[in-house]
Amino acid sequence: MVLTMASVRRRARRLESAVSICLLVLLLLIGLVVFMKQFDVDMSRFGIDTTTVGLPVTQIKAQTQEPVLDALTPDGFKKLLEIETYNTENLYEKINGKAPLYIEAGFVRLFTQRFISKNDESLWMELFVFDMAAIRNAFSVYSVQKRPDARMLTFARPQPCYKTSNGLYFVHGKFYVELIGSSESTALDKAMTGITAKFASQIALDDEEITELALFPEEDRVQDSFKLYLANAFGFDAFTDIFTCQYKLGDESITTFLSKRPDPQNARTTAESYYSFLIENDAADKPTSNKTLKDIGIKVLDFYDTTEIIFAIGPFIGGIHEAENQKAAEELAARLFDKLSNVAKTVRND
Repeated sequence: MVLTMASVRRRARRLESAVSICLLVLLLLIGLVVFMKQFDVDMSRFGIDTTTVGLPVTQIKAQTQEPVLDALTPDGFKKLLEIETYNTENLYEKINGKAPLYIEAGFVRLFTQRFISKNDESLWMELFVFDMAAIRNAFSVYSVQKRPDARMLTFARPQPCYKTSNGLYFVHGKFYVELIGSSESTALDKAMTGITAKFASQIALDDEEITELALFPEEDRVQDSFKLYLANAFGFDAFTDIFTCQYKLGDESITTFLSKRPDPQNARTTAESYYSFLIENDAADKPTSNKTLKDIGIKVLDFYDTTEIIFAIGPFIGGIHEAENQKAAEELAARLFDKLSNVAKTVRND
C-alpha cells in the first residue's frame, strides 16, 4: 500500500511538471505573437537593414553609399559651415517652393555644405547633394528644371553635367548635385570642377542606364534636350514616365515624347486615354496628308492651333506635343514610329 501511494505521488509530480512546461511554452508563444504583431516583424527597428537582404554585394554598396562632403573641399578653400541634412519633413526650409517637385520624384535626403576661399571671403559656394533613391528620379529633377543658359560639360563622369555662369549641375547615380557660387569667378569654376571630379570618384556606380534615351531618332535632335516627367506629363494624370526630346527641323522646334509601358495592352490603353483627354479638352481630329501616318492609323489632332500626335506600338507610346507646323510634326512622328516599331519587334523576339 505504501509503495502504491508513493508511485501515485511520483506520477502526480511528473504530471505537474509536464503541465508547467506546457504552460510555460504556451506563454512564450503568446508573448512571441504579441511581439511580432506589435512590431510587424520590422527588423529595421533593431538596426538591421532588410532592404539589402539577398542583393549582390555591388548593389548593396551602391545603395548604401553616402557622399563624404568634407573630403570634397577644393584646394584653396575651407569649410564655411558644417554639413546640414534635410529630409522630406523639413526640405521646404532649404528650398522653399521647390520641395514638392523633389518629394514627388522620390527624394530621400539632402546634404548641404558651404566652402569659402581662404584668400577672398567674397568667393564662396554651396554644395547641394540630393539623394533621390534612383537614377531615374535624379535625372527627372535634373532635366525638368535645367537652366536655359546651360552649357554642357563633357566629363567621362559624372554625366550628364552642365554649368551656368555661377553654377554647376550633374547627375551621378541616385544623386542629383548642384553647386551654386556667390558670383561669376574663374576660381570658383575651377573649384567646382574639382569637387565634381572628386564626387564622381568617391561614389562607385553599377553602370545603370536610362535606356529610353536611345529610342529617340538621332537626326535633327537637339543635343542634351531630354527631359523625364515621372508623373502628370502635359497635365494628364495617366502620363507617367514620359520622356521628351526637342528637335529642330528648319526653323521649327518640335517636342517629341515616348514612354515604355509594362505591356502592349497598357500602351494602347494609355494612348487611347490621352486621346480622349485631348478631345475632352477641345482638341479635334484633323486630316493628314502623310501617307505613313494614314496607313498606320496614327491620331493627329488640332489642339488650340497646334498639332498633337499620339500612337502606340508594342509596349511603347509616342507622339508629338504642341507643334506649330503640322507637316514637320507628321514627318518627325513617322520617324519616331519607325524607330519604336523596329525596337518593338526586337522586344517581341526576345
